[in-house]
Amino acid sequence: MLSVIIPSFNEAKRLGPLLGSVLKFFRTHYPDFELIIVDDGSSDATVQTVTRVIAKTPRARLISYHPNRGKGYAVRTGVLASRGDPVLFMDADLSTPLSEVPKILKQLNGVDIVIGSRGQAKSHINKKPPIFRKLASIIFDQIKYILVGLRRFKDTQCGFKVFRGSIARQLFARSQIDRFMFDVEILYLAERAGLKILEMPVTWADAPGSSVRFWEGVVNMFRDLWRIRYTNKYEQKLLDN
Repeated sequence: MLSVIIPSFNEAKRLGPLLGSVLKFFRTHYPDFELIIVDDGSSDATVQTVTRVIAKTPRARLISYHPNRGKGYAVRTGVLASRGDPVLFMDADLSTPLSEVPKILKQLNGVDIVIGSRGQAKSHINKKPPIFRKLASIIFDQIKYILVGLRRFKDTQCGFKVFRGSIARQLFARSQIDRFMFDVEILYLAERAGLKILEMPVTWADAPGSSVRFWEGVVNMFRDLWRIRYTNKYEQKLLDN
């Protein structure tokens, strides 16, 4: 069974129109699936919208809680509630389109984790982000490399990743970062454990109206990268297969 996790925060306007096509896609191409939508303390009509759309789909369920805890917490909640293998998480705005799902699942053969990447030569960026976000990304990458390494990855933050099921649940059970640096922590833990990670170019488009505020978490970024590097006590050993 394929488990699909979609974290959401105030996504009623965007996820509502897209969710029907998401369900249709997985019913058609991966009928043995579970879809877990995690509402991260939304203040809009996300819960009501999702509940209405998935009402007649037993393979889809909603997990909702308050207050808002962050994307990392939402993805962790969904992964730990999952039962399938593999486990895929993707963004609610479908910045990476559904057409990329078969490609990333195919690449999982023989590795433990496949991460979507906007930074590789063969990546196709349909709508580029504003210049200030690109500049901030460059600065972030340099700080990340200094504090936690991961230099071999061109893009750690793309919200499109797939894991072998047991690996996903073990990694997220050990993770601590609740907000946007959770991707870095997961890859840091996976690298320390000697897991096989493949970076795959994807098609991607910057979604207008995103709830992600790039500059909002600058202080948290420094704090969380520091935590990942200096307070992570996990042993460097291969996780159980």
